[in-house]
Amino acid sequence: MKKFLVAFVVLVVSTSMMFAQGNEESVKAYPQKNVQCIIPYAPGGGSDILTRTIMKFIKMDHPLVAVNVEGAGGMIGCMQAYNSPNDGYTILAHNPMDVVSYSLSGQTDIALWSELVTICTVVSDFNVVSTNKQSGWKTLEEMVSYAKANPGKIKWGVTGAQTVNMADTVRIVKALGLTGLVTLVPYDGGAASKTALMGNHIQVETNSSSDIRSSVQSGDCIPLMVVNDTRIKALPNVPTSIEKGINVSTAKPRGYYAPKGTPQVAIDYLSNAIKKVTEMPEFATTVENLGLQVEFTSGSDSVQKVGKWVVELKPFFAQFK
Repeated sequence: MKKFLVAFVVLVVSTSMMFAQGNEESVKAYPQKNVQCIIPYAPGGGSDILTRTIMKFIKMDHPLVAVNVEGAGGMIGCMQAYNSPNDGYTILAHNPMDVVSYSLSGQTDIALWSELVTICTVVSDFNVVSTNKQSGWKTLEEMVSYAKANPGKIKWGVTGAQTVNMADTVRIVKALGLTGLVTLVPYDGGAASKTALMGNHIQVETNSSSDIRSSVQSGDCIPLMVVNDTRIKALPNVPTSIEKGINVSTAKPRGYYAPKGTPQVAIDYLSNAIKKVTEMPEFATTVENLGLQVEFTSGSDSVQKVGKWVVELKPFFAQFK
């Protein structure tokens, strides 16, 4: 009996060592070529800025290559990633809340936020209600007063027609008593919305902090309110929606996805490589200067967090179905 137990222990140890060695070899085998990262918006938006910044710092055996695929408020690129081979060589850079909106709005019957594999979320971005310098407004109250005195004169830009950005904006407009007094204008991504604001085609927009950062620094964009429960590092002097008595504070993390069935070894490799980037002080400084805050979250934790927001947002999107 003792000999049997000894033999069994030896077998288990040997098998474990072989498995560990095999797993190590698998890790070494990935990646064997460049990893394509689909950015579902035009160059210059939040996901584009973040990905190209990560590309400067990340250490991989083969490069991460950015590919911009525009259209339908980010959905075309998202679906392209969803339908890509699940071999670990195509991933998606996206805002989870937009991924949620595609499903909740009925644009697709695929629950993309759960069907795609969440590799990780990297930073938190924040929606900001802003105006341009042509308007002359410096505060949210000045904008609201003008809108009430001049019904229909203000055009308010949003990113996408059936997105969380739109959902939050509709709720903000209602809370401010401006329903029917302003016109909401959807754009295909933050870069397009910002361009419209700078050209005064719209007078207000709800856009991400990272999308408007350079325009804020130049003085061309005037932030009026951050949609969040606490003030953010990028705009410490700008009041939040909660401060203004508006119960809307949906976060806007940015992260990475892979097609369902992507090998776990690839998911782990990419997650670890990105996490190491977020631990670099120079990366944190860089993204904070871009209007973002480093908040790395594992794929599983991110799915749980987003799942709670899905429950909160479902009633809003249900009215459009």
